[in-house]
Amino acid sequence: MTDLKPGNNSFYWSTVFFRQLQSFGVQNVIISPGSRSTPLTLAAAANNYLKKHVILDERSAAFTALGIGKATNIPAVLVCTSGTAVANYYPAVIEAKQSGIPMIVATADRPEELVAKGANQAINQQHIYGNYPVFYKDIGEPANGSIGTLKELTKQAFQASRQNQGTAHLNFPFRKPLQPDPDFLQKITSENRKLTPQSSVSNSSKEINIDLTDSLSQNIIQTAERPLIIVGQLSASSSSEPIFALAEKLQAPVISEYGHPESDCDIQGFDGFLRSSENIEELKPDLILRFGLQPASKSVLQAVRQWHANHHIYFADTDRNIDIFNTTTKRIQWDGKTFDTSNTSQKPDQWLEKWKQAEQSFFEQAQSMADDIEPLTDGHIYQQILPDIPDEHTIAISNSFPARDQSLFARFGRQSIVTNRGVSGIDGVTSTAIGATIGSQKPLVLFTGDLAFLHDSNALLNHQLVDQPLVIIVINNSGGSIFRMLPIADQEEYFEPYFETPQAADISSLTTSHNIPYQKIDSRSKLLNFDVSDWIAQHPGCSVVECTTNTDASMKLRNRLWNIRI
Repeated sequence: MTDLKPGNNSFYWSTVFFRQLQSFGVQNVIISPGSRSTPLTLAAAANNYLKKHVILDERSAAFTALGIGKATNIPAVLVCTSGTAVANYYPAVIEAKQSGIPMIVATADRPEELVAKGANQAINQQHIYGNYPVFYKDIGEPANGSIGTLKELTKQAFQASRQNQGTAHLNFPFRKPLQPDPDFLQKITSENRKLTPQSSVSNSSKEINIDLTDSLSQNIIQTAERPLIIVGQLSASSSSEPIFALAEKLQAPVISEYGHPESDCDIQGFDGFLRSSENIEELKPDLILRFGLQPASKSVLQAVRQWHANHHIYFADTDRNIDIFNTTTKRIQWDGKTFDTSNTSQKPDQWLEKWKQAEQSFFEQAQSMADDIEPLTDGHIYQQILPDIPDEHTIAISNSFPARDQSLFARFGRQSIVTNRGVSGIDGVTSTAIGATIGSQKPLVLFTGDLAFLHDSNALLNHQLVDQPLVIIVINNSGGSIFRMLPIADQEEYFEPYFETPQAADISSLTTSHNIPYQKIDSRSKLLNFDVSDWIAQHPGCSVVECTTNTDASMKLRNRLWNIRI
């Protein structure tokens, strides 16, 4: 289509972009309202096969897109105007790179001659995200480019986002007029209705079928008597199922914080019983097979360093080199999907049983210790609520203490787990959970702290985007209590105002101002009367349950669990 008016040209340019993405299977577009992005916004709006979500706060919008990518392994597309709107996407762009999540960012821009000249809302958007995108291209102005080039760049951006697991950033300079003629808008809208919808996305990542006997050497596998598998957060394209299939063959215990299929090899409670040097020594492996990002658990990090196993092999499902342990002896690139274990013989289960006995002993002692503490603690929340969450639901975990407590206080079921462990910040937690709910179309329960909840409180503006139950469990322990583990906690005059930072916000008022159902739990008796399954059934959309806990008692319980001997 040639010889279009400028406004029609920019709109058609954007239309081709979204038609191309829609043909690849992209489904979700997150729109941050603005003027310069009018061609992109209208092009998305005119495509009835795309799901559009309008989100006011750009940082929240970006983390929502991240959550969709986590749930689907299909990039959501972010659209924003020029200026600081672009910068507000940055935290989620970093997290997408660090945790291996596909995402596409389409930023509108001023024409080149207006940049660095003092023009309104014009900043230098070239490579604004540094080296965190896996793909970047300034598209150029519609009048200066060809449709064929645009299609090819769009294809490259989509493929890079999925194959390299991160953000593809495309920058679109637009001149005024930004709006197409009404008749042309209607014409394109009618054409879009005749397009063929794409129901699924083909797997665009390169598969690497790993024969363990070749890659690790048959001698290492067959002679290992005490193999241990450690699974951190996997990229969106990876599955834990082949890892657990390998574990079953090796009869190897598996430490996994982020979800797992049904398996006798799954070990829980490790954040507690691996705090003790004696326990660590008792459970020393001679082979470690590690997958994904580093674990959140300080206990696991400490144990790996103390063990210093003869063989520590890291299977990388992204291009990042994760080796903070400095004990890795071999790195293997893995497609996140397959293993050939046909030449690996079945091992006896005595080693696995030793770990299962440690798990059982720990949880029996942990339950007894928790029962002896009267005030409501963080641990009681997990012990009471986690076991009652249905396996087909999703669980989201905030960073800070929740990322550690979930593997300390209670056993998980077989739920999918969502968490932002790439950079481990507390920003965007609720927004990510909203995105994961949109993407998965499954009920979700989020465990978050009061600071993380307040930090992302603008996410509550988006609660109407959720058409599945989303229960936000706010564990209100009066600020950043995780900092009580630091030496600065002894300096009272500095610790509370500068580190723990308890907030005066009324979470009840904040929640109800958004017309979100709310309940407060401030005692063990109220917690015992709370049934999360019933709550989910009665609240089809977003809801908040605030649990006010005793910080001192919570720390006391953690310290007791960390000293359990198995």
